[in-house]
Amino acid sequence: MTIRTARTGTTRGTTRARRTAHRAPLVAALLALAALTATACGADQPPSLFADGKVLVGTKNDQPGTAVVRNYKFSGFDTAVTRQVLKGVGATPDFGIVPSEDRRSVLTDKTKDLVVATYSITVDRMKDLDFAGPYATTYQGIMIRKNDHRIKKPDDVIGKRVCTWPGTTSVTTLESPAYDRIVVYEQPDASTCINDLKVKKTADAVSTDQMILYGFTQENPDLKVVPDITYGSANQYGIAMAKGHREDCLKLRNALRDYLADNAWSQDFATALPSIPKADANWETNFKPRPTTVDSLSCRDRPKT
Repeated sequence: MTIRTARTGTTRGTTRARRTAHRAPLVAALLALAALTATACGADQPPSLFADGKVLVGTKNDQPGTAVVRNYKFSGFDTAVTRQVLKGVGATPDFGIVPSEDRRSVLTDKTKDLVVATYSITVDRMKDLDFAGPYATTYQGIMIRKNDHRIKKPDDVIGKRVCTWPGTTSVTTLESPAYDRIVVYEQPDASTCINDLKVKKTADAVSTDQMILYGFTQENPDLKVVPDITYGSANQYGIAMAKGHREDCLKLRNALRDYLADNAWSQDFATALPSIPKADANWETNFKPRPTTVDSLSCRDRPKT
């Protein structure tokens, strides 16, 4: 019995040794293949937008309150949001001007890393771009001359000439059948529309998002927003980027959540757009996004249902 047991143990030990010897090259080959695969996958991933700490950001230059350039300095709520959120991911913005109609193209052609320019998150835009947001919510409205008492309610706009400009959701909204009795026309930009309203008086009103309109009134005290006139559904402003940077997008989303949860959002909003708290006692409820909305629209190819 002792002899058999010894022989059996020896045979088993030898067999194990041979199996181990045969497996060693196979294991080494598999490990090498895994390393090559990981390297190849890593090479396919684009570098982080925040890798060198400086991020190219497209924003507006002609929207007081949201984004404007004065003495070569960018200011407004969009720029405040950008600085705060990028600070949360360890980066700083390098701002550049982008017109409304070019907001998508500067991202897809890699001219800018991000666009923060009162850019509404829509289902169609989510197909081509990623958004972290919203960082603000607003309805489309109407701005008129302060001494014009003809327009107080939605029906008063019927038959009136309303100016807007390309690249905004405002054009699409007012061109829908529901508003076909409003005479809508386009000018190249917001400044031209405001000139039509103030100087030429060829426009009876200017229409875009109320948040933007309130900003215009801060530098044009002879103009006013009609608070009881809104169009369409709420516009949700997001931080836009090209597809392919989902991890960066999620980092921005998390930084935005922290910003919205802090009192800094309200302070920045009231500082940049003091005309809104003056006109609307419920401005935080009406303009500050809910966390659930941020979750449903951020870093997705379509809204979460």
